[in-house]
Amino acid sequence: MMDPRLEDHAVGLELQIVELEERRQRALVQGRVDDAARIEREEETLRTELASTADLLAS
Repeated sequence: MMDPRLEDHAVGLELQIVELEERRQRALVQGRVDDAARIEREEETLRTELASTADLLAS
């Protein structure tokens, strides 16, 4: 049986990634390249955590 808290964590990570992607796109449109790069790094960190969480859910 899957841990519902782990499932909730995965959904939360997905929502955070979507929000960061929207912020990154706004930063790019506004010409804030440094902010966009920083946000992209945050996204990548969350994607890595999401992959780890997915592995836990799959096992």
